[in-house]
Amino acid sequence: MASVVYGGLLDNTKITITNKLSQSLTIHCQDKGNDDGYHTLNPNESHRFKFLANPFNKKTLWFCSFKWNGKFHRYDIYDERTNSCYNYNCFWLIKEDGPCQIIHSLNDSPLCFSWKE
Repeated sequence: MASVVYGGLLDNTKITITNKLSQSLTIHCQDKGNDDGYHTLNPNESHRFKFLANPFNKKTLWFCSFKWNGKFHRYDIYDERTNSCYNYNCFWLIKEDGPCQIIHSLNDSPLCFSWKE
């Protein structure tokens, strides 16, 4: 499932989030003025959304909440100031210990982070 959210002028950025948990995962992603809505993913299912980052102020920030089995976490899934997406494509794996980003310039080895409560 994919949705389109417009937030800028030039860069069409795509975020793909894949559930790598053993149970269903509900995600909710948004930025200051746009909301991608709630999406429930079964194990190994993905959700993709895209947006146009603002090239003038470099302040595009998308943050997501992740809920499963009574657990709730948040994470900044895209920060234009520090983004490490490859060719405007960001790939994330959601695991129990935290989100992992696949960065193609690192030979597809995921870079994992701890949850930021």
